[in-house]
Amino acid sequence: MGSAWLSLETTTLFRGRMPVLLQLIGTGLVSIALADIFLTVLHPRSESNLLSIPVARMLWHVFRWLAQGSPKRHDRILSYGGPTIMVTLIGVWVLLMLIGFALIVWPGLGTGIQAEQGVTPTDFATALYYAGFALGTLGTGDLVPQTTPYRLLIVLKSLLGFSAFTLVLSYVLSVYQALTRRNTFALSLHHRTADTADSAVLLARLAAGNDASLHRDISDIAKDLMNLLEFNNSYPLLLYFRYRQTYYALPRIVYLAIDTASLINSALDAEQYGAVANSAGAAELWYGGMHLVRELDQSIASERRGLSPAPAELLWQEHYYQALEILRKNGVKTIDNPTSGAETYLSMRQKWAPCLAQLIKYMDYTPSQIHS
Repeated sequence: MGSAWLSLETTTLFRGRMPVLLQLIGTGLVSIALADIFLTVLHPRSESNLLSIPVARMLWHVFRWLAQGSPKRHDRILSYGGPTIMVTLIGVWVLLMLIGFALIVWPGLGTGIQAEQGVTPTDFATALYYAGFALGTLGTGDLVPQTTPYRLLIVLKSLLGFSAFTLVLSYVLSVYQALTRRNTFALSLHHRTADTADSAVLLARLAAGNDASLHRDISDIAKDLMNLLEFNNSYPLLLYFRYRQTYYALPRIVYLAIDTASLINSALDAEQYGAVANSAGAAELWYGGMHLVRELDQSIASERRGLSPAPAELLWQEHYYQALEILRKNGVKTIDNPTSGAETYLSMRQKWAPCLAQLIKYMDYTPSQIHS
């Protein structure tokens, strides 16, 4: 008899606490969704997020796995990664808010919330239906709040639903605007190299004019690179937009910019081009490129364990001497001591090459697709 009474009391206590527990869980889910929307949209920094980056990394690993199983459609599969990640993240936000508010209102069905006609359903599907109506700013449907707390709650849900929709829409537009500017920068670099993706060709064409035009062109490239750095910090999901055409590849943009900066400081004649090498534009190109490549390396640090750090110094040296030859053929005066220049170039490349190799691997390119 005592055991039965204790069991009944425990069941009654559990049922009494269950609505509070459900509402606490629901409040937690809504809070997580709102916090991640705030951090992703209103405080957009690469290090500031709850869900967006983990969701993006998880889905990117899935796309890489699918692409490896289909070599013929490898690039096509990966090109869908960025848009899919964007849609999935928005879906996660909506789902968390929907389930969260459904858990909050579920205990009130049949009491604080009642149907306009007939018996009020009290199942969870009805709670989802009621919460979805309010989040979609469609009203209350055929269920009406009867008490002040539930009336205020439906106002809050409508405001949050409208605000979240507006913020997410603006975020998507901002991401694609940034993506368009990144692609424009990529095409500019690609065509300036005469479609060769060779930084030596790029530098030779930049140096073909007078010093004023060289200063201006280097400053323009550095400015575009700074924009790319800020886009990457503000919209980390941009990393996962990978196109089939390699001239849009983010690693190639990084390579052309920072290798050009390395050649400016190691291959050009110091007497004729010293002012260029010491200019603010050249400094911005080098330090901005290093900043960008390190930021990208930090954002994909989880992949570092699978990367061999062995440097290909012989290939770098060969690339440097080929660059000298290209510059000379195009009438650009190069350094008098190529051996010293090669040492400078190798020293500079050692600072960024491992990070770039990391990025190439993470984006599932081969090194030959990105650089010479």
